[in-house]
Amino acid sequence: MNNNYSIYAFCALVCIAGVMNPTHLRTFLAVRHHLSYTRAAEAVFLSQPAVSRQIQQLERDLGVSLFEQLGRTLHLTDAGRALAQEAESVLARLERVSESIAAYRTLDAGRLRLGAGTTPGFYLLPGILGRFHRKYPNVQIDYLVDNSRAVEQRVLRNEIDLGFIGGAPHSRDVMADAVAEDEIICFAGPKHELAGRKRISVQMLARHTWIVRRQGSATRDLFESWLTQRGGVVGRTIELGCPEAVRAVVAGGIGFSYMSRLAVTSELKSNKLKRLAVTGLRLGRLIYVIRHRDKYMSPAMQAFHGMVGDAFTSRRAGASGD
Repeated sequence: MNNNYSIYAFCALVCIAGVMNPTHLRTFLAVRHHLSYTRAAEAVFLSQPAVSRQIQQLERDLGVSLFEQLGRTLHLTDAGRALAQEAESVLARLERVSESIAAYRTLDAGRLRLGAGTTPGFYLLPGILGRFHRKYPNVQIDYLVDNSRAVEQRVLRNEIDLGFIGGAPHSRDVMADAVAEDEIICFAGPKHELAGRKRISVQMLARHTWIVRRQGSATRDLFESWLTQRGGVVGRTIELGCPEAVRAVVAGGIGFSYMSRLAVTSELKSNKLKRLAVTGLRLGRLIYVIRHRDKYMSPAMQAFHGMVGDAFTSRRAGASGD
C-alpha cells in the first residue's frame, strides 16, 4: 500500500468516526456500485439532486474528491477507493452496534447489578431473582448481600444499580422507594430465662448477654435507637457476622437477640426460638429499594423494580385477605 493510499484511509476513518453521516456513506456506496448518480438515486429512493448534494457534502467533510468524470463515465478517485473499503466495514459495525443496543432495549441482553442488606437479601429477594431470571434469561445478574450501610455506599459509587436496605438511606444523592413492611422482634432459646416471662422491660434486657450483628446492620441501628429513646442500655455483647450464626448461638441458649420477624419465622414455628414479650416493642420498619439520584434506569432495572413492586403488592393483598 502506498503512502497516499494510507493517508486517504486514515482520513476516511477519522471522518467516519467523528463527523460523517452514515446515510451519506450508504449513498456514497450506492454511487460507487452503480457509477451513476441516477441509478444510485433509484437504489436508495432519493432524487438525483439529493444524491449529488450528499456526495458533495461528503467531499466537503473529507476535503477530497471521491469521484471524477472522465467523458461520460464516472470513476472513483484514490480517496474514493479508500473510503469505500473502510465505509463498508464501518457500516457493518454500526449495524452490529444497533442490533446489540436493540437487544438491551428488549431485555435480550444486559447486566443488572443488585445489592441487598441481610433481611431483604436472604428472605425477600431470592424468589424474585428466580422469577426474573426465568423471564429474562439473557440478562446477567450480579448479586451481593452486605449490611445496609455498605449497600448504600456501593450505590453511591455506582458499583451496583439497585440496592435493597432495611431502613431509609442517609445520603441525599440516593433515591428510595418503600417496597415492603417488616417488624423487628426480640427472641431467645426456649430454655432461656427470658423466654418464660410475660413482660420484659428494657432494663431487664441489659442484664443479659446480647448476640448481635456487627456495626452497619440497619436492624441493629434501628433497635439501638429505639432502646436509647426508652432509656435502655446495651448489655454485654457478642458480635457475629451473619444472621445464621446469631440464630444458632441464641437457639443454643446463649443470650438473646433481635432480628427481622421474617428471618426467624421457621424457628419460631418449630419452637427452636421463642419471641420475647418486651414491653413497648412495636418496631415496624420499611424495606427500601434505592438507586443513585442521577442513575439512568435501564430496561433491566425498570423490569426488576416493577417485579419487586408486584411481588410485595400481592403479598400485602394476600395478608389482608387472611
